[in-house]
Amino acid sequence: MRAVAFVYAGLLVVGALGVIAMGVYAYGRSGIFIVTGAVLLMGAVVLFWALGQGRHTSGNPGAGTRTVKAFLRDLIGSFRVFALTLTGARTGVALAMFVLMEVSRRHQPTGVPIVPGAIFLLGCGLTFLGSVFVVVDALYFRRTGRRF
Repeated sequence: MRAVAFVYAGLLVVGALGVIAMGVYAYGRSGIFIVTGAVLLMGAVVLFWALGQGRHTSGNPGAGTRTVKAFLRDLIGSFRVFALTLTGARTGVALAMFVLMEVSRRHQPTGVPIVPGAIFLLGCGLTFLGSVFVVVDALYFRRTGRRF
C-alpha cells in the first residue's frame, strides 16, 4: 500500500507541474493558474515528503494508565492521517477539476465553467490547509513530543 501511495504522490507532482505549465504556456502566464499550480505542487511535495517520513512515535513518556496511552496514540495518529488525507485527496480533486475545466473549455470555448472552477479553487485552498497541518505535525508535534 505504501508503494501505491508513493505512486499517487508522484502523479500529483506531475499533475501540478502540468497546471503550472498550462498557466505559463496556454494561458499566457496567467497568474491564477501559476499560483494555484504552485499550491498544488507544494501539497503534492509535502505529501510525498510526509509519506517518506514514515510513522514515528513521539518521545513524550506520558503519565497515565495504559488505556489512556493507547487512546492518545490513536488520537495522535488520527491527526496525521487527517492531514495526509486532506492534502492528498484535495490535491487529486483539484487536479481532476482542472482537467474537467480544460476538457469543457476545449469543447465549448465560452469561458471557464463555474462549478468545476469553484471546486478547483476550494481544492487548492484545502490543499494549502492540509499542507500546513502536515508540516506543523512533522516539525512541531513530532519534534517536541507535544500533542494537542
